[in-house]
Amino acid sequence: MAGHVLDGTELGDLLDDLTNGTNIRPGIHLLAAAIRTLAEDATTGALDLPATQLASACLDGSPDGIDAVGAIGLLQAWITNPNTNPALRALPLEQQKEAQLHGELAAHALTDPDLRTAAAEANAALDPRKEVPAVKCLTDEERKELSKKVADANKKSTNRPR
Repeated sequence: MAGHVLDGTELGDLLDDLTNGTNIRPGIHLLAAAIRTLAEDATTGALDLPATQLASACLDGSPDGIDAVGAIGLLQAWITNPNTNPALRALPLEQQKEAQLHGELAAHALTDPDLRTAAAEANAALDPRKEVPAVKCLTDEERKELSKKVADANKKSTNRPR
């Protein structure tokens, strides 16, 4: 893609590698195109400060995991679950279970609130209206309590694969 602002950058090369191949699903091409568009908008000045803050929060800066990284984590669990992806049912049962387990572990990792700390702090630093608070690290007890709350909320959710 000659002439693009991302050519020769780590991000541009990653996006090119991600979509290089004839068997890449259209959804992956759309994800790469969306990332490329946001990066190019930032580089060309098309994003003002409020739009930058919103994009940052939507990517991975939401403390409650309602962001693109969280969505990708839940998608990973969705596509590796034989209940929501019939293609997996052709595999032996133990292999189905292993795929589902690792998909769920990936979703758990990608929806972990601690994963968002740096992005949330970067987003807060963009806010010209107030001082940026110091980073608060969770204790093991607070992390367990938060994980329990998330697990309880997920169990009650009707919008999750079971």
